[in-house]
Amino acid sequence: MDSSEFFRTEKDTSPWGTSETTRLYVELLDQIAAAPSSTWSDLELAKALTELTHDEYQKYGTNGSDLDNTEARKLLTTLKAVLARVGMRNFEFAFRDFDSFRSYWIRKGASGAGGWQARRDLLADLFNPIHDRLEALVTGGSGPKVTEEALSALADPGAIRDHLDRIERSVDDDPRLAVGSAKELVESTAKLVLKRSGVEYGKSDDLPSLVAKAHTALGINAKQVEDSAENAVGIRTLLGAVSRIGVGMAELRNQVGTGHGQAEVPTWVTPRHARLAVGSAHVWCQFVLETLEQRLS
Repeated sequence: MDSSEFFRTEKDTSPWGTSETTRLYVELLDQIAAAPSSTWSDLELAKALTELTHDEYQKYGTNGSDLDNTEARKLLTTLKAVLARVGMRNFEFAFRDFDSFRSYWIRKGASGAGGWQARRDLLADLFNPIHDRLEALVTGGSGPKVTEEALSALADPGAIRDHLDRIERSVDDDPRLAVGSAKELVESTAKLVLKRSGVEYGKSDDLPSLVAKAHTALGINAKQVEDSAENAVGIRTLLGAVSRIGVGMAELRNQVGTGHGQAEVPTWVTPRHARLAVGSAHVWCQFVLETLEQRLS
């Protein structure tokens, strides 16, 4: 998406001829702030909006912007709404429109002769981390990935990809959400494995039960390892540890995830804990899907 799409050109016909006026597409911004677009992804919108907002505030702080104060506020409000939808809730701005931006740069000593560069620097400090984070999300970042070969065992791996995308967007900015998404990743994977294996499951099956059934269906339950198997003890130990991931994920999600109302907010949960949960979920999903693919090939 190009930032120019946030503007629209209107023709004005008069007895003296036809003229064109370009204005900010406020109606589109209202739609985007209220709900995801059917035309562009939230990530595309966030990237284009960040570039546009940075550019317009920089123009105002240097040569002047064509936007008025109300439009500047609308840009920033919409940007915050879209950033929140891609998991970037922790970015705060010290101003809300052009007027408050002017007050901000005066407080920061960026007025007077030569102040234009200082104002550019102030904006760069605020916007560059957002640009960098969005670029990381666009290029795939460093989040967990399940190999395409493993995913090929599923008729429709869309649910797995969706969970992985949400996890990557939330680990740093909303670790509690990442924990909940990691649990959902394991649950969805277990159900897809059971469905692909022709094994039924019901609403009464909790996460540990689904994981256990998936292991049995794939022949990777620790109890299924024959005594005659090479390194049987070591294999049983590892399979037992992997099977307990489901139990741990369920317990952690119930304690700190966003899926249950909490009497108190568990403030101790950090990205470090989220990465532990996400890493465990990723290891399990990759292993069982690779096993499924191998059994089907």
